[in-house]
Amino acid sequence: MAQALWHLCTQLHQRTNLAHGSIAALCPVCAALLLMAACSMAGGLLHPPSAPPGAVEFHVGAVVETATGNVISMDELTGKLSNVSVVYVGETHTSAEDHKIQLAVLQKLSQGGRCVELAMEMFPATAQPVLDRYIRGEMSQENFLKEVGWEEVWGFPYSLYRDLIDWQKEKRMPVIGLNAPNKVVKKIAHNGLGSLTPDERSQVAREFHLDDPANRDRIRKEFTVHEKDGIKDFESFFEAQLAWEETMAQTLAVHLEKMDAKCKIVVAIGEGHISGRLGVPYLTFMRKPHKYSTVAPVPIDFPFSALDPNLADYVVITDKSEQFRRPRLGVIIQPAASGLGVEILAILPDTPAAAVHLRKGDIILSVNGSPVKSVEQVQQALAQGGPDHKVLVERDQKKITVTVTIGQ
Repeated sequence: MAQALWHLCTQLHQRTNLAHGSIAALCPVCAALLLMAACSMAGGLLHPPSAPPGAVEFHVGAVVETATGNVISMDELTGKLSNVSVVYVGETHTSAEDHKIQLAVLQKLSQGGRCVELAMEMFPATAQPVLDRYIRGEMSQENFLKEVGWEEVWGFPYSLYRDLIDWQKEKRMPVIGLNAPNKVVKKIAHNGLGSLTPDERSQVAREFHLDDPANRDRIRKEFTVHEKDGIKDFESFFEAQLAWEETMAQTLAVHLEKMDAKCKIVVAIGEGHISGRLGVPYLTFMRKPHKYSTVAPVPIDFPFSALDPNLADYVVITDKSEQFRRPRLGVIIQPAASGLGVEILAILPDTPAAAVHLRKGDIILSVNGSPVKSVEQVQQALAQGGPDHKVLVERDQKKITVTVTIGQ
């Protein structure tokens, strides 16, 4: 979840042209600090700046080839992407519009039964056995999310990613976990790469490009402005930032080595990891030369990067961006004394919980059929559904089910 919060903040900055290409998209260890200090939704980061004089106007659905400035169709884009082995489609993790573009690219490239694998930043490489079992239909979605630790590892609503994974499951095509484990990268930040045990060291990339001056300069600028809470020194900070990208690049390179030449890979990844020509595409190419392209969705209310070749090879203009709102019941809860469910301590006014007359003292036993015993489990269950949620409550020794509607 720490990594996910950091991504959210950085990409909001990118969308407002404040920190384009920032390494902030990579740092999991300072997420809480950034969330408090630099990513206040009330701070106006989602308000678009005024358009510069002579700015080009685009329409939703336009595809811009940044090298030429030409506007092409989605079908033309598909034709261009069919000639490369890897297609990176960037995202702001909370944007449903961005995930629609990822799905559209995946589906179009899969037309005619073509082999297209999906690689995802959202899963560590260590989760691959679980991913494989889920794609084969050997486990339920609920058990899948528990075993990969979705809420702890990523934390954003699974509903944003469900269609991507369901498409692969329907086609019986692989989903590849790319990333390094959060806890290992955090240890690197606190104590350096050399502090890892042999088992921990095996969970991140074998090779780190520590002598790359552009990457070092990029990350040093970030280090100078961040709180140093728990971070050993710049070198440890630098190593921790590289751990994410180097591990994703290594995972992709290894997979390219063994993949059928007729297949291609679509990579779902944060925009910060593909911009600036210094991220995962570059590091993967260094390990395994191949043809690749990058695609970045940009909302129509933030069009200023649409012609920037450092953002991506192709930019797709999407509908307007919206603020991220995690589904909330509007209750204050704690684990129930019985060990079953969570007890409601208070109901916040003018909230979904108040609208269905939930009460202080009610015990929430399950949400959308998933038993809950903690705040985290309630959040996870809410994130997996749509606007309507079935909440099983114990009240006065009786069990009742209420349907709570939460605006998305």
